[in-house]
Amino acid sequence: MNKPEVSVLMTIYNHQNYLKNSIKSIINQSYKNWELIAIDNGSTDNSAKILKKIKKKKIKSFFLKKNIGRTKCLNFGLKKCTGRFIAILDSDDLASVNRIKIQINEFNLNKKLWMVASDYNFIDHKGKIISYPKVKVDLSKNLHEKPRGLLIKNFMAHSSVMYKSELVKKIGGYSQSLLYAADYAFFLKTFKRYKIKILDLKLVDIRAPHKTSETVRIVDTNRATTERINILLWNIYNFKTSLYEKFLILIQLILETVRFCVPKYLKAKELKLLIKK
Repeated sequence: MNKPEVSVLMTIYNHQNYLKNSIKSIINQSYKNWELIAIDNGSTDNSAKILKKIKKKKIKSFFLKKNIGRTKCLNFGLKKCTGRFIAILDSDDLASVNRIKIQINEFNLNKKLWMVASDYNFIDHKGKIISYPKVKVDLSKNLHEKPRGLLIKNFMAHSSVMYKSELVKKIGGYSQSLLYAADYAFFLKTFKRYKIKILDLKLVDIRAPHKTSETVRIVDTNRATTERINILLWNIYNFKTSLYEKFLILIQLILETVRFCVPKYLKAKELKLLIKK
């Protein structure tokens, strides 16, 4: 049996309200040479039951007895992927019908590319596109070809990313010391050595923060802020940055430090304003 060209990696935790549509968005892809590696990460809702009912040869399902954390689950999934390319799609997000086809075409057009991401829409819990601020720091003439803004802020959606599976052998998997910003660190490790391109196309719908999202689960801790601070410091020591870039990183460090000092209950209150009940 021939190996699939693309392995779509989906980690699942308590997304019973979104899982069917997320998987359906992969089944409906115009590009057909794929496999879906779907891992239920110890869900306590009906996610595992929903996944078990979906019978497709191209969908390889795995069920973990307990939640091992998203980062470890991603690394577990990487070991199950057999495709030449790995595409990420979180179990509450949606891929446009031509997403895989367009990204594969980019790799075919430019053999030097190691990672291709895309622009995206934000959607609410009902799937409706909503107005939501998205910051892009453009430090180059072409943000999409040279995303230097990644040194200051992560504006790439993990669910929009596709990369060569060989990349995992080159730079390692997702850092298991990071719970929140493992995807950001993975992008930066890639960007340090290889070419990344961000397509000016909205190829995925990203679910805004909701009750069972990763963001909400850790909002009552300072873990996310601490990880962002550490990554910004890593960027200073691992990239050749201009004075202007150093200035912007410093500003971001100050903002993150202030955020770290904000009482937890205020952070939780602020995030709740973003969640549609």
